[in-house]
Amino acid sequence: MIGVRFMEKEDCSTVAAIEKEIFSCPWSEQSFLDTLEKKDIFYLVAEKKTGRENMLIGYIGIWQSFEEADITNIAVVLEERKKGVGYLLLEKAVEEALHRGITALTLEVRESNQEAIRLYQRFGFLVEGIRLNYYEKPKENAVIMWNRRLRGITIEKQKNYPV
Repeated sequence: MIGVRFMEKEDCSTVAAIEKEIFSCPWSEQSFLDTLEKKDIFYLVAEKKTGRENMLIGYIGIWQSFEEADITNIAVVLEERKKGVGYLLLEKAVEEALHRGITALTLEVRESNQEAIRLYQRFGFLVEGIRLNYYEKPKENAVIMWNRRLRGITIEKQKNYPV
């Protein structure tokens, strides 16, 4: 069973390890610790029950600025991909964003990450631009995506947006 909860300080070393495993320019443990101190930033973690323990298998970060917010990072450990963990994290993040009065979400994603782009499209995100050479190691463009339709739209309606 997979659960989603707010990230705590004790999670930061594991989240940083996942970040290092997945991204070519990973955030440090200290970067995650620093963000937890800010009231306009929230992180959610996904954990899987394995026997008596819970194993952290993914996370998502949201940085709010007034009624808009940026999805800063979302990651799922390699062995848990294609099992709905990313979808669950995004769903819970959108729910929390709505609760906080956020009406629009944005993110950048590698141009080659078509699987992630399709996931975001399922949540109503639209491509609105390209940031040339945004990513390093390897150098790659970022697709800028926005969902500006959060106000008054339920999670169920979000799921049914045409892709």
